[in-house]
Amino acid sequence: MAATTQFEWTVVVLCTWLMSGAYLDAWAHRHLARLETFFTPWHAVLYSGMFAVLAFLAINALRNQAKGKALSDVLPAGYGLSLIGCVLFGIGGVIDMFWHLRFGIEVSLAALVSPPHLLLMFSLGLIVTGPLRAAWRRPGIRAPLTAIVSASLLLSMFTFFDQFDQPLVNPWAAAQASLPSTIAYVQQLGILGIMVQTALLMGVILYLLSRFTLPFGSLTLLVGLNGVMLGSLEQHFELIAVAVVGGMLADLAVLWLRPGPERVIALRVASFVGPVAVSSLYLLVIELTRGIGWPVTLWLGSILVSGAIGFLLSCLTVRPQTPA
Repeated sequence: MAATTQFEWTVVVLCTWLMSGAYLDAWAHRHLARLETFFTPWHAVLYSGMFAVLAFLAINALRNQAKGKALSDVLPAGYGLSLIGCVLFGIGGVIDMFWHLRFGIEVSLAALVSPPHLLLMFSLGLIVTGPLRAAWRRPGIRAPLTAIVSASLLLSMFTFFDQFDQPLVNPWAAAQASLPSTIAYVQQLGILGIMVQTALLMGVILYLLSRFTLPFGSLTLLVGLNGVMLGSLEQHFELIAVAVVGGMLADLAVLWLRPGPERVIALRVASFVGPVAVSSLYLLVIELTRGIGWPVTLWLGSILVSGAIGFLLSCLTVRPQTPA
């Protein structure tokens, strides 16, 4: 059974609400050191979003079951795992409540890697990728916007976990340090952040390109939505603009080169040029707004490394042809 447009957009809106709640809760853990209870407004946004998705999917499943449809057809193709994710999320929420009561409220990195939060984010990944799975199973190669938003929410789930070293959250390139050991530490974190973000972003984009052609504006939406969530964690609003403009540059590259499995050279070029352009834009904005504390070899090298990561990931996505 295929999902209707109304069904898919309802799921997309509810999933965006849910993911926004996760980032809002992360903001609270970062800025409100005196969180001493599980029952907070931030958790209310997060869990109400989950219950909204659960209620919508469950009501549709029960309604279709009452019509005599088989259990495998009570939800449109691709959304069964989303319903399972909602159940797991609810279980994780209960565990999280007791975890907080027993061990207290985590802050900083501990809040990201606590076992209940890992279960919640895994469940969240299952929930938000319903529209992407549904689009993947349908015929046609043009990606619907619902799949693009779903992919952006998946990217946001990944970046949620590495927000402690995210270029849009912690602009290490602008950090000033005096001790040699601290300088090395800051530089390593900065370059690693650019590398990991490039790998996550290009991984999602190349995954989409392996199946779909992307309408113009898709990457602006994908990268921009993720950038809004990340940049808001520390109110780095000028870096949100970097994500949006970077997405626009990526859209122009896709429009110009038309990369895909059938155009391998174009895919390789786009996979190198895209990260180079976005990393260059990011460091340019850092220089203009804060000043870069890195030597030229370091920031130029980080730009080239980001391009190399994109290129190598494209080789994994579409492998070279083997001799007949």
